[in-house]
Amino acid sequence: MSEIKPTPYQSSCLSVPEEVNLFLCGGRGGAKTFCAGLDQLRHVEKYGKAARPLVIRESYKGVEEVTETLNDLYHAAYAGQHRINRNKGQIRLPNGAIVTLGILDGPDSWKQWQGKSHTHLFIDEAGLVKQNRWVNMLRSTLRAPDGIPVREIRAANPGGVSHAYLQQEFLNKAPAWLPYEIDGTWWVNCPSTVADNPHVDTDSYLRQLRTATKGDDALYRAWATGDWNIARGAYFHLLSEKGHMLAADFKPKVWPDWRPFVAGDYGSSAPCIVYVCARAPANNPLRLPTNSLVLLDELAIAEPDDINEGLKWPPGKIAESIQELCGRWGFVPRGVMDDFAGIDDSLLGFFKKEYNLRLEKPKKANRVAGWAELRELMHNSVERSGAPGFYASARCSYFWKTVPFLPRDENRPEDVDTSAADHAADAVRYALHYQPWIGGEATTTGMY
Repeated sequence: MSEIKPTPYQSSCLSVPEEVNLFLCGGRGGAKTFCAGLDQLRHVEKYGKAARPLVIRESYKGVEEVTETLNDLYHAAYAGQHRINRNKGQIRLPNGAIVTLGILDGPDSWKQWQGKSHTHLFIDEAGLVKQNRWVNMLRSTLRAPDGIPVREIRAANPGGVSHAYLQQEFLNKAPAWLPYEIDGTWWVNCPSTVADNPHVDTDSYLRQLRTATKGDDALYRAWATGDWNIARGAYFHLLSEKGHMLAADFKPKVWPDWRPFVAGDYGSSAPCIVYVCARAPANNPLRLPTNSLVLLDELAIAEPDDINEGLKWPPGKIAESIQELCGRWGFVPRGVMDDFAGIDDSLLGFFKKEYNLRLEKPKKANRVAGWAELRELMHNSVERSGAPGFYASARCSYFWKTVPFLPRDENRPEDVDTSAADHAADAVRYALHYQPWIGGEATTTGMY
């Protein structure tokens, strides 16, 4: 075996006991993939033919990239005595260990490993996996003979479609290098940046990151420094708790003047998100600019451990929950929500006929124009220009877990990445031009 010398960062990761899982976080260029490969190499060397590591990426191109990294590592370790079968996605090592590589790109893709046993699980670029439920299902394959500890490693950069989930599930649990528990398993967050990788020209790499982020300073700082908080608002970069959050206990005293209504993004397999919205009247106690859009409360029908997964509630249960939400705030349910065919004539028709929910269908022709207007409202709130702004109560936890972290679409940077958890943002976009009037029916004009 050739000498393979870990970097100080990689040595710190390898010093964590095998029984503890690792979240390799931080910025880009910190050699996280190679670090996981070193941990995997130690595993196969220690447990020989009993070792069965599984390595996962979110795309075929990604699998090819991580395969090349591992191929180089095992070539150095075993002087080319390993065997790689790219068609089967396997690397066979001289000591009998078998490394399997695969893609996780859909709700059923994890099933190809169902019933199999793996002793080491590495999810590379975990922030690009669209549904974290798929990753969690893979945990069921972690089984090993007595005496062999199983380990899961996830590696991710800030700013991906699963940014919010990873920050909530891992980064917010404990400071770096301190263990914490998730569902009976122990984890440690292991951050790094390009500065921790002596094999890379830092200045040149940072210039590449500057070009790649296309003027998105927040995302550039996140990738360069590894601070996941800086990445908040890769698209809605102006949105912040300081500038836009209202206290959870805020409730308008003169309720009719606020013209309450609901705005929702329907989902079954995907989350269903509904907001109690209002328009700030003149001379309101918070001194919000007149006609500002305010989110006061939230109905978030989503899996607690996966913000992009719905609970599959039937329409009737959703309608009853909307009624209850509006009842708590004291107004007749009316507003705007996207429609869905398949129940008689439509979902909204069913809601109106069976539950007296007066919800209008939004016009979704121009997403980008809607995002631009929402960002303008956010800008007005920050600048305190006196023009209508945007505000959201701390009650709206799903909103604050998702919208500040939404990334841009890589192929269409003026739009939000639709594979991310954009359900709350869509509900707000539908609310932008809904104008409820006191004493009469609400009207919808110019809606995006």
